[in-house]
Amino acid sequence: MNKTEIIEILKDTAKELERILNSVLVTGKDTLNFKMVNGNPAFFCRKEDGKQVYVRLSDEKRLKELSSRYYDKKLKAAALKEKSQIDRCLTILQSDPESSDVDIVADGIPLAVKENAVLSELTSEGYAKKWQEGNDVVRKWKTHNMDDYHTYKTMRGDYVGSKSEVIIADRLFMNGIPYHYEVAFTPEAKNHTSRPVYDLMGRVEGYEVIGYSPKDANTLHPDFYVLNKRTRTAYFWEHLGKMDDAEYCRKNLNRFMRILDAGYVIGKDLLVTHEDSRNPLMMERIDAIIEKYLK
Repeated sequence: MNKTEIIEILKDTAKELERILNSVLVTGKDTLNFKMVNGNPAFFCRKEDGKQVYVRLSDEKRLKELSSRYYDKKLKAAALKEKSQIDRCLTILQSDPESSDVDIVADGIPLAVKENAVLSELTSEGYAKKWQEGNDVVRKWKTHNMDDYHTYKTMRGDYVGSKSEVIIADRLFMNGIPYHYEVAFTPEAKNHTSRPVYDLMGRVEGYEVIGYSPKDANTLHPDFYVLNKRTRTAYFWEHLGKMDDAEYCRKNLNRFMRILDAGYVIGKDLLVTHEDSRNPLMMERIDAIIEKYLK
């Protein structure tokens, strides 16, 4: 997570705290004094002049009023303090971005230098480049040259299986979204962290995967594997292109059940688009997903 993402999270948290604080109205001057007497709860109403009056448990209306006021007052005080702390953090984080934000600093480095440097994962650009060249979740095994199935060429030069996949790939490419096409994926497989895989620089780039073979009949090949460079969150993207074909729907339901049963969640780990012969895939839908999840 980079500095920009942290700032956005803190801003959203501050806005939500502000909304809640504005909705919590602590009214009335009488306050609750709560005590434990001989192991039992006892409630007293403290008046404005300091006098206390015992509140019977049978007086439910009065007890609810005082307890709610006590509860809201305590939480509002804590929320105000939390909001103040977040505001101070934002002030510090947003100061002097030219020297303290790695992405801004990286943007200022001459292109000729970056072209000859190993880009750091501290930057979104460097992380995305490493992710594109080889990620630690799946192992890509298809080269996607033209064959009997992959006959449609994308702007990036991949050959894919449908016109709709070309549209998705091209929108990703035009928006600078890193993606892999048809990676090999076994939902049930787990990374074996005791068996690291090293790159040419001696750094860990991934781990061996147990229960996985890219050419196994049970291995799935989701249409796209995409990355949000800002949040460094990766998603599988499946496009269902024949939703009016019953057999196609049956096969894809089985695939989705495997993915969901393995703990993956639609909207969190998996993005889905669909179409049928009467309702083609619209570019606006693709752009909406890109804007919501990948920008």
